[in-house]
Amino acid sequence: MRRVHPRGEALGVAISEFSPAFIEAFNAGAAQFQAGRFEEAIATFRRLIDERPDLANLHGNLGLCLRSAGRTDEALEALRQALRLRPDYPDALNAFANILLDRRQLDHALLAYKELVRLRPDYPGALLMLGNAFMFIGDGERARAAYRLSILVEPHEATNYNNLGAVSLSLGRPPEAACHYRRALTIDVGKPEYRKNLGTCLLMAGDYPNGTIAYEGRLEQPVWRKRNMPGTLWQGQPLEGRTLLVHFEQGLGDSFQFIRYATVLKGMGARVVYECQPVLKRVLSTAPDLDGLVAFGEPLPAYDYQVSLMSLMHRLGTTPDKVPGGVPYLRAEPELAADWKDRLDRLDGDEPAALRIGINWHGNETGKSIPLECFEAMGRLPGVRLYSLQKVSGLNHLERLRDRVRVTELGAGFDAGPDAFLDTAAVMANMDLIVTCDTSVCHLAGAMGRPVWVVLKWFADWRWMRDRLDSPWYPTMRLFRQASPGDWAEAMARVTADVTALAARTASAHTASAIAAAGVPQP
Repeated sequence: MRRVHPRGEALGVAISEFSPAFIEAFNAGAAQFQAGRFEEAIATFRRLIDERPDLANLHGNLGLCLRSAGRTDEALEALRQALRLRPDYPDALNAFANILLDRRQLDHALLAYKELVRLRPDYPGALLMLGNAFMFIGDGERARAAYRLSILVEPHEATNYNNLGAVSLSLGRPPEAACHYRRALTIDVGKPEYRKNLGTCLLMAGDYPNGTIAYEGRLEQPVWRKRNMPGTLWQGQPLEGRTLLVHFEQGLGDSFQFIRYATVLKGMGARVVYECQPVLKRVLSTAPDLDGLVAFGEPLPAYDYQVSLMSLMHRLGTTPDKVPGGVPYLRAEPELAADWKDRLDRLDGDEPAALRIGINWHGNETGKSIPLECFEAMGRLPGVRLYSLQKVSGLNHLERLRDRVRVTELGAGFDAGPDAFLDTAAVMANMDLIVTCDTSVCHLAGAMGRPVWVVLKWFADWRWMRDRLDSPWYPTMRLFRQASPGDWAEAMARVTADVTALAARTASAHTASAIAAAGVPQP
């Protein structure tokens, strides 16, 4: 927001039209806005609008103040009035588009950004925000084109290169993305967000030596869960006879995936203590080589060094060819697994399934969930029975599709206690196969050494890399990737075809076993 200068640009008309008192009030409103005194600025510009309601810039400035004060409904109306009075008003159009994008009114935001770019292609950030809007609607190619133009207009803005890197990666071009991330880092040297983004890009491409180093940038991001743990950070110092506190950092699945490093650290002579998410304390208690398991919020024991769980990839030199093994390193509790075996047998009744498949279709992150409808054909295969491993989110899909998709539900008490995944682990121990989207369930199944097929969205997480159909982290896992963005039907058709073949082999093996048990000679 600009103050009035001698030529009167901030008002959009000749300065001679206004009294000194009016100009003084306008500049006071601008100063109040710049000082963050938004309510005072709002009152000032409302008074000025009462005097001159025909001035678009007054309504525009009021809209900016209202948006900054969090009063977005009022801001939109003020900006609309500014644009009615002056359709070619770029500042108002930009603020209007930004509010629409924040509200995910994407079609209208796109129209506003396109008009802004038409009026002023060199307006700061206009092409960048147009690219962002295209990203929100999943149009990566148009987003890429917009970001490339933004670099031509603003070649020294690091964000332009960072966002071009992001869309290039989402389009399956990791080498191109890495170049853009590196360029962003030459402009804004060492920025944690760009380092982390470069790290995920390199990890996705399988370049773990460089990727794990760059991925450490995440720990300096303000949005990250930074612990500021007391004590000395472990950076590779000798561990013989020392206590190392490893603390969780991100999701539940990450704890399942990386708890394996306790065995590596134990082999280096450390006494290993892991601070975990409270809901995982019991299910993680089966992990080997832990000298202590502490839930977040419980008193910590004395320790010599501390390190974040996700940093162990870097500190221990992990590569796709040198992933610590030991699978299975998590197990179901034996009594609970036996109890669930009996319960599943009772659920099956007089028609035991030849192939029991546990399914998990809904994840909390955008784009990871498989439509439950995609399991319909699988549930109708002869000898196949599906069992829901879904908890909380996604259960409404069962209610809606119960007549179409044959899924055995495990009851309201399934994993309803304070300790998460105990029932899930016990049920999976009794499954022949688990088919799941990319959630913590797939990591638990993989850590237990259960046969697990993971169906991935087109732009999957870095840990699954780009083109592999297996995972170096889990030897019993297969990956099924979308052939094109959003196409779950095609991916699940491949999964169903392979389940069909597996069911046929299982039925053949059961027949052979029955014949052998009956003592019938075989040809």
